Amino acid sequence: MFQVISAWFIALSVVTATAQNTADSIARQYQRALGNAERLAQLKRWSLVGKMVSPDGSWKRSFRAWFEGTKARTELVVQPGIIARSWTDGMRGWSIQPWTQSLTPQPMNQMSVRRMSVLASLWRNDLLAPQAGVKLEYLGLEELDGSDCHKLRARHSDGSVWTYWIDPDASLLVKLRVEARVSGEQFEWEATFGNYRNVEGVLMPMMLDTTSGLMIIEQYEFNPSLSPTLFSPPAQ
Repeated sequence: MFQVISAWFIALSVVTATAQNTADSIARQYQRALGNAERLAQLKRWSLVGKMVSPDGSWKRSFRAWFEGTKARTELVVQPGIIARSWTDGMRGWSIQPWTQSLTPQPMNQMSVRRMSVLASLWRNDLLAPQAGVKLEYLGLEELDGSDCHKLRARHSDGSVWTYWIDPDASLLVKLRVEARVSGEQFEWEATFGNYRNVEGVLMPMMLDTTSGLMIIEQYEFNPSLSPTLFSPPAQ
């Protein structure tokens, strides 16, 4: 009986080690495919300029965003001269929604704050900058839009689960899902990535189709100078 248990334990250990090695190997392939991945791993701030597209494609609006750590600020041009703004200091968030006929900042709920913070953390993910104590698990291949993709998962200390899908040919990230509990409710955020282009030596997705909306990105900027007031609470 002891020999059977020992053999089972050894076999399980081998499978676990193999899966871990596979996860680490895929992460390294992803880093190499990006080009200068070290630049993203050391990224402190970033911004983007592009268009937000409606789900049915009937409209496009100019969109800008700035990020630092888990802090984020977005601006959407609703009409010329009319801008919707949302921002978070990483813990709390506020928004100005002109269609409410008010320019007074209103508090955002924690679900919205979490969505913005996840977006801000895209390039500080487990494939690029693993957190201490967090391990990537290899879950095998899974079909995504007709193609088999590597599927990896990381469980964070805050209870959130980050799942990644990597294209086996290009070794690039094609999908991310983040699941968590926020204020006692189930939180889920997804993004698909496409149309990669070289940006300052790094392959970056110019299309982000997220739970928050479809973004067609025209420009990235790495480590721009940002005013701290971008993410500050509204003046009382």
